[in-house]
Amino acid sequence: MASQCVASVEVLLALQTHFHAGCVYLMQSQNTTGVEERRFMKFMSTRGREVAASVFNEPNQLIPRTCSYNRPFHVLLSSDENTKLALSQLSSKRGVMADAVWLLFLEKSVDQFFEDVYIPVDCEFLVAQRRGGNVVLLTEIYRMDKGLPLQHKEFGIWNQSGLHASRESLVRRRSHFHGFTITATSINSPPLVLMDEEKTEMKGGLFGSVWTRLERRLNFTTRYVIPSLRSWGTVFANNTTTGVLGVLADGQAEVGVFHMIMTSRRIDVMDFSIPLLSPKFHIFVRQPDGLQLQWNTYLAPLSRTLWLTIVLLILLIALFLSKLQRLGRRHGIAEKTLERFWFRDCLFFIFGAVCQQGAEVQSPQLTSCRVVYLTTYLGAVVMLASYSATLISFLTVRTVKLPFNDIEEFLKVGTHKLGTLEHSTALNFFRESEMPLYREVYRRFLQPAHGTMVPDVTAGLTRLCSSKYALLAMYVDTVGYMEHVTCPVVSLRRSYFRSSLAFGLALNSPYKAFLNYHLLTLQNDGELYKLQQLLLAPLRQQDAEELAPVDGSVSVEIQHLLPVLTVLGAGVLLSATCFLLEWAAGRRTRSKQKTAVAV
Repeated sequence: MASQCVASVEVLLALQTHFHAGCVYLMQSQNTTGVEERRFMKFMSTRGREVAASVFNEPNQLIPRTCSYNRPFHVLLSSDENTKLALSQLSSKRGVMADAVWLLFLEKSVDQFFEDVYIPVDCEFLVAQRRGGNVVLLTEIYRMDKGLPLQHKEFGIWNQSGLHASRESLVRRRSHFHGFTITATSINSPPLVLMDEEKTEMKGGLFGSVWTRLERRLNFTTRYVIPSLRSWGTVFANNTTTGVLGVLADGQAEVGVFHMIMTSRRIDVMDFSIPLLSPKFHIFVRQPDGLQLQWNTYLAPLSRTLWLTIVLLILLIALFLSKLQRLGRRHGIAEKTLERFWFRDCLFFIFGAVCQQGAEVQSPQLTSCRVVYLTTYLGAVVMLASYSATLISFLTVRTVKLPFNDIEEFLKVGTHKLGTLEHSTALNFFRESEMPLYREVYRRFLQPAHGTMVPDVTAGLTRLCSSKYALLAMYVDTVGYMEHVTCPVVSLRRSYFRSSLAFGLALNSPYKAFLNYHLLTLQNDGELYKLQQLLLAPLRQQDAEELAPVDGSVSVEIQHLLPVLTVLGAGVLLSATCFLLEWAAGRRTRSKQKTAVAV
């Protein structure tokens, strides 16, 4: 017996090193003798290892221990009916056995002892059985679910030369689910989930396609349960739930094959896989009809400073030209028979030169005046070319002028109502935000009493087209319905609240580690990226066209010329007014002249 105990201790120590386990707990039923336990503790102490021992009288007293470093190592020294019943009661609680390594020394048949005992698939439970004097066979056991066949596989063997065990991780050793049927919940939500709800069959979409690949990799099938409320679901203050989330929280399904948004509130009632996407929320509005008139279109190509500089240069050059011509006539350099250039005349000459227009006047004889003309024309060529090129781009590249560009402007303008999907996580973001701006938005628009919530994306887009309504949603929710809306829809460039989309899992799901491992494998192999590129092409196209240019060929319309036409009309009216004033002044002058002659 002593030699067998020594061999058992050596097996325990070898497994502790193999699993990098921390604290060792010896557990034994009271119905069995404590000699084995005392021997274990004696031999462990001689090896310099500290252990803790406990005896359970009732099955419910078998309680897993914790360790401050690494995983704990639980060693069951008894294999009586009380131990079997204790394991059955303990394994019925989800997630309590997965955080430790378990070792049971068993003399009887494995199938006989574990006939009615459920060992979760995520629990590393080993059975040690002696084969001869100094040989111990190690077998790992588990069940895919309660009531399913016991799966057992040789983990390793210990002999006098040491431990010879598998070096593969748990998720690699158990990457075969043996045709197990997982109960899942889902609803149709293109483009991420394409679900035939009548036949309860998964048809595709990013999340649906990824799940199909997981089925093939892990060799399992899926039975779908459709929730009565076709939405993600909500967690209320009393922890009651609805929708897909409610099906998972109530234990009706193990997995939610749906793009669930990870939130701190939901983590209390469910688990998540690793994220597959990280989109943001956007505000969608109806694209305004037609192009908005921009009165500064013809002034925008040049800055205000540059315009002021040009005006100042015209005045200075005109003044300089008139002074040069006057000095030339005074000192006999220029012929006095030539027409004199007054300042008002030079002003029109220089303005015409800037506009690259000629003037029907006799060219100045002075070389200095001709140099002024030449440099003015050359400078104006460059200036006019730059202005023309920029103006053409202003007229050609036309974007939609939205009524507001972000939430701050949305509140200031006050022309639209803001809404989102019922039970959307965006409501929690706004309601629980620490920013006063977001809380103000929730108070004024997103409370249930305002009636701005919509049951689905289709209803939101329909309301958006028929009234001054803005919809807060993610691109992944709207892109599948854009072809069916009756009006052009655009989004604001600024996005809000980055979210993480993942598969939903029941709380403490034993399949979480395996699903995450194979999701990471799909990601590392590039298969997940390929699916994203293939299935989310419409999403990427829409994301690149947040404020899309106006469709169709580019042509100058009447509204583009309205500022020019307005200036021309104002010039005509001004000239007519000046003519009337001149006519009245001339008539008055002639009347005075006639009166003077008569006198």
